[in-house]
Amino acid sequence: MEQNTKQPASKLRLHEDVELPIDGLPIKVQAFINEVVRCYCCPIEFPTVAVIASASAVIGRRVKIFDGIYTNPLMLWFVNVANSGTNKTAPVKRAIKPLSVINNENYAAFKPELDAWRTNKDRDEGNPPKYDQLLISDSTEEARTQVLKSSTTGVLAHHPEIKGFFDDLDRYNKSGSISRVLRLFDGDQLIVNRKGDPEPTIISDPFMNIIGDIQPSLLGTTFGSELFLNNGLNQRFLFAMPKIVEYPRRHEFHFDDVIMRDWEMFVRSLYFRDYNSFDMIRFSEGCNRLYNDYHDKLQQKKENNTDNGYLVSIFSKLQIQVERLAGIVHLMEMVEPRKPYDYVNISIEAMEYAIRCMAYFEKSAIAVYERICDIIPQGNNENRTQAQIIRDFNKAVPIKNKTAFAEAIGKDPAYISRVLKG
Repeated sequence: MEQNTKQPASKLRLHEDVELPIDGLPIKVQAFINEVVRCYCCPIEFPTVAVIASASAVIGRRVKIFDGIYTNPLMLWFVNVANSGTNKTAPVKRAIKPLSVINNENYAAFKPELDAWRTNKDRDEGNPPKYDQLLISDSTEEARTQVLKSSTTGVLAHHPEIKGFFDDLDRYNKSGSISRVLRLFDGDQLIVNRKGDPEPTIISDPFMNIIGDIQPSLLGTTFGSELFLNNGLNQRFLFAMPKIVEYPRRHEFHFDDVIMRDWEMFVRSLYFRDYNSFDMIRFSEGCNRLYNDYHDKLQQKKENNTDNGYLVSIFSKLQIQVERLAGIVHLMEMVEPRKPYDYVNISIEAMEYAIRCMAYFEKSAIAVYERICDIIPQGNNENRTQAQIIRDFNKAVPIKNKTAFAEAIGKDPAYISRVLKG
């Protein structure tokens, strides 16, 4: 078919030694990703993470993964990192468009029910109709809470500029907003108490995916606070940070309508499917062997980086995120299985693909961390990096106790050692 012969026109390169693969995804999904890359001339990461986030959101809380010890929701949070003008936002909007269509359909069905409920004198005040909202954008925590409370599936929070989301969290930290977001990643029960409300809002099974983007120059001011560096929130995000070597030129490519329609039908199939017969998925024997090997390699990396709590946290979250990604890919494969399909047990192929993806996300997470540590905002025209300032300080006043110095400025001793060696 013609759609399989089209090649992406982009010359934007991925990381030189590791790429975010798409070959483990269903064939029609691969075709959609390649079509977005071809038409937007964007890195392949941007539509790929948006596809995974979208698929996960429409499955939502209805299916969880059990690895024999822990139960996890199929929830993943993504941030695309690239300069302005590299088409970060448009590919994401294209990928999540089917969710917007379902959103509109759900609201069209909800509005008459709400109107009828409001005019019914015998209505149950505590049980109004629910609007299954799939998409939210920039919103307050209170608004997010209400959406999560009424959602029957899951929610995808799209933040084209995710800095605003983090700024709000930092601003309202004393109200407990950050701790609630941390708990949200685990799917734990949320209890929100508001002044003036007679009783708290309780959400027993919340599900919210997050996808956003940011420019590299804003990484330090967004993720670099002492709080975010130490509370584990940064590491809950999977970063896609391609190496951009060329900005896209103007062209007149048009989207293939068949490929776009296939993607919309794929999303609808995931959303409207009945998951009651397999609301818990597990590891197959072969999948379990692969996971054990990957898990233990990350354990070894933790042991090799015991003096760097940030990196240890990255490796710990990857052990969770790889399970979730394998589960999402397993359920995506359900739409168009390539072989006899076991709905309950995650295949070796899904886990193998998820592990290869994590190699990319691990590299990006470390690159983001190094960028965060190396950049601080300056109020003058010197525009020096934090590393340069530390080196200059060391020249003027030699740092004899690196551990004490690191603790004094709220950094990891390993980072100070690397800076002084540079």
